Amino acid sequence: MGSKHTKARIDGIAVLNEGRKYQFLDQSFASLYGFGGPSHLIGKSWKETFSLTQIERFEDELIPLLKEKQKWTGVISGLNRNGDQIPQKISIFYLKDGKLVFLVKNITRKGRSIFKVGRPEHNWPEAVESTPDIVAIISPDYVIETINSTGAERLGMNPGEVSGKKCYEVVHRLNSPIRGCPCKQAIESCEAGIGEVTEDGTNYVVTAFPLVDQTEELTAFLHTVTQVSKNPPSEIKACEFFTRELVKLTNKDEIYSFLLHSIREVLEPAKITVYEKSSDGIECLLQTGYRRKITGKKLYTSGKGARVEVLKGNKSIYLPDVTISEKFIGHDPEVRCEFAAPISTSRKVFGVIDIRKLKIDSITPAERNLIEIMASETGKTLERLSSQSFNNQS
Repeated sequence: MGSKHTKARIDGIAVLNEGRKYQFLDQSFASLYGFGGPSHLIGKSWKETFSLTQIERFEDELIPLLKEKQKWTGVISGLNRNGDQIPQKISIFYLKDGKLVFLVKNITRKGRSIFKVGRPEHNWPEAVESTPDIVAIISPDYVIETINSTGAERLGMNPGEVSGKKCYEVVHRLNSPIRGCPCKQAIESCEAGIGEVTEDGTNYVVTAFPLVDQTEELTAFLHTVTQVSKNPPSEIKACEFFTRELVKLTNKDEIYSFLLHSIREVLEPAKITVYEKSSDGIECLLQTGYRRKITGKKLYTSGKGARVEVLKGNKSIYLPDVTISEKFIGHDPEVRCEFAAPISTSRKVFGVIDIRKLKIDSITPAERNLIEIMASETGKTLERLSSQSFNNQS
């Protein structure tokens, strides 16, 4: 087995207890959401960093999945303290005692994250694009406090058998940490450590991130092991591509068109319309999947339907079966489900994107989440262009 020590960079890490309150986190995680330090979030609910919609998704979809699979990687929207949504790539791990471990990376428009772990900034390797296989919380004296089921299985044990043992004894069959051990780096310097390890011809990235308590003293560290040859989920690729390319666009028409075509790539076949806000409602700018012409038609705030409610409430609406919903307004008897999301920021609504499909409940939670993130990022870009235009005129 060969190992090489390098430096790590990830936006933030946090551990939540069974009551979904923050137990440990690092400075970077706090900074991601606009908080001054870990002590501002420790003991607080995850509602401080995620919107009600995301919390509902966690509870209804992801927690049951995590209890079965123990880990999940995908795209979510974090909630900054100022109310802005943040597109994020997140890996979540369910540990045997009900704790959740979050590894979070912001999806930035430049394709790279800007953040710090511990005190200095480090560089998280581009190779780590997938969910880690092993996740463990380890004490400063190298004792494994808890480990995910997959990690324990890799060691030929169950989580209960691993807990309480020295990590270097059960993993490497040694009496002391291996050379270049990232855990040793995390303990000695209170900074994130990372090592590249080759074992039986397979490359792994191993990491250790300091975990602090309310006093911001090192209490434990989070240890991960990831096989580097895996590919990220398609929703992460789609979101990263969208945010990276969106920033290159310089006018409203290009932006709306890019949003329409990006969602069409994800949801084809579907009926999709993009509406822009007007003084008394919304007007259809673009359409795809419809035989009849919809562009140029208006919906008024005095009217009804999912699209109007989204405009007025700045909140997405999903109708899994339109045949039993009074909120569905349309002239397509073949349509069976509808999802409408605001193109907006926390300060302003610019429009609405509406998606309709021909099968009942055929827009998945992951797809709805991705659409919301794309619409939110579009809103931010439109707000930025509007601000630039105003400044140029001043």
